[in-house]
Order: sequence, then C-alpha cells, then structure tokens
Amino acid sequence: MSVGSSLQEMRKSAGFTVEQLAARTRIPATVIEDLERDNFLTCGGPAYARGHIRTIARICGVGDSEVLIAFESQTISLSKSIRDLLNDTSATPATKERKPISWKALSGLVAGVALFGIVGALIFSTSNESPEEQSVVSNSTSSNQSNGAVAEVKDGVEVVIAGVNGLSWVAVNDSTGATQFSGRIRQGESRSFNDNQLLYLVIGNAGAVQLKVNGEDLGVPGRVGEVVRLEFGPQASNNQG
Repeated sequence: MSVGSSLQEMRKSAGFTVEQLAARTRIPATVIEDLERDNFLTCGGPAYARGHIRTIARICGVGDSEVLIAFESQTISLSKSIRDLLNDTSATPATKERKPISWKALSGLVAGVALFGIVGALIFSTSNESPEEQSVVSNSTSSNQSNGAVAEVKDGVEVVIAGVNGLSWVAVNDSTGATQFSGRIRQGESRSFNDNQLLYLVIGNAGAVQLKVNGEDLGVPGRVGEVVRLEFGPQASNNQG
C-alpha cells in the first residue's frame, strides 16, 4: 500500500472528509488530496510532507511511524549511494569534506619538485664525469695551488742547532711547555728538535751557534756572549724576546 493510500484510509477510518481534516489540521484541502495521490511536491517537498503526515496521523489518532517509514522508502532518491543513505539516517558518521588544494600550495609543491630535479641532475652529472675529466679538474686545482693561489701550510716545526764558535748554553721547550733540551752545545756538535706547533729557544751565547729552521738556514742568531730568546712555528717565524 502506498503512502497516499495509507493516508486516505487513515482519514476515512477516523470519519473525516478532506474538508473536515483540512479544518482540523489547518492543511489546505488541495494539499491533502495531493498527498493522498502520492504527490509530495505541491506541499513544498519531502520536509513539509513529513510534517503534514505527522499532523494527519495525530489528528486521526494513529501512530505515524509506519507511514513515515513507507514515505522514506517511497520518496528516497535512487541516485544516492549506500553510504549517502546510511549518512542520511545517521547510521554511519558523515565523511568530512575534503578541501581542494589551493593553487598557492600546488605551485609551491611543483617548485619544490623542480628544485629537487635540478639538484639531482647536477649530482648525477658530477658523479658521471669520466676519470679524464676528474683528472683535468684535479690537475687544475694543483696548478692553482702551485702558482700561489692557495698558501701551502706546513705541519710542525723542526729546529737544528749547530755549534760553530766555541761553547753555548741552550734550552729548548715545546708547545706544551715541556723541556726537550737544556745543556751545552760545543763547537762541531749539532742537535735537532721537533714539535707539531712551536719551539721556544733560550741561547746563552748567540754568536756560538747556527740555526736551521724547517730546512732554512737562518745563520748565527746574535752576537758572542748575547742571550736571546726565540720562538719558531711551522712558517719558521722568529720572534725574539
């Protein structure tokens, strides 16, 4: 039995004519007639039709649950999916609407992908260089260094003290303050000292010895009988104190 037929039977069972029911429910008679013919558009749509059905059922003294169930099954849109139908009846939680990706975010993503591709291409091209190409780059770098583009840095310091004129008292300390030598150096005698940073020298008779620092001959550091204090690093710097 259709919804309209149920409404008509409900009205007749209650002993009302269409006009009497219209007067009791304040629903236009034409609307009641359309409802009984299963026309739910003239009343304003499904939402208004549900309200009219509840009102008619209440005035006729009949429960509205069965006729409303029939109304839902009769008027439901067949184009809706199963999930939409379940959402309409609150049987499942409604799915959240996905926000469209903004053009700004999309352009940023595209720029990031492009940058990643450029960096990857550069790395790939570098890694694919032939041994000959890498050799050319290496030789070019070495040439620049040999031409003075990059200062050569020596590691550590070496001092050679040789007696050349009599006797001299000499003390040698390294960068940690430890004493490497403290004593006399006679004519014809030679001693060598090394450190990774600095060497400190105190010479009691500067005219009696000759110095060679990092392979460079510095000659006699002072006059006979003169006391000098010297400091040498990797670049053979001579700071006299």
